[in-house]
Amino acid sequence: MDETPRLYVSIEGGRLQAMVRATDQATFDQKALEVGLKVYTNPAVPAVTDPETGEVITPEIPASGALIPAPGVTITEMGPHTLVPAIYHEDGNEVTPAVVDGRYHVNFWMAPWLVERNGWEQWALTWTQNGQPGTPNHAEESVVYEGIELIDPLTVTSPSNVLL
Repeated sequence: MDETPRLYVSIEGGRLQAMVRATDQATFDQKALEVGLKVYTNPAVPAVTDPETGEVITPEIPASGALIPAPGVTITEMGPHTLVPAIYHEDGNEVTPAVVDGRYHVNFWMAPWLVERNGWEQWALTWTQNGQPGTPNHAEESVVYEGIELIDPLTVTSPSNVLL
């Protein structure tokens, strides 16, 4: 009997929450575009052609501008994450440097109406089924696939970012 794989996301009140670490911001942005979490501020405009002659009246305009969260998506990009703060002497000199996870940390949430469309299931299943065990911080569990580490939010004991 096939067992449904555990998905490394959580859904509460119809809202999906996911926690990821990427190799870097560019890797996160690329995947966020691919799965529809981010969009360009200026969406692509298709070419307009004359229906009779097939002649291009207005050329296609590619998407451009800054990347922003797609409608119904809230994204908190935290970047590198301090695991252990630095320790300083009373005179202000650093005694012990901070321990920092230099990967690009991101939390995101999808609105209930967007979750109902089920667009998230394919990428969540892809990451869960094809991913390899990630490098955890503390006791968390995660899977890594294509430079993105999907973290099981149920295994994070002290989240540093929550949506109220």
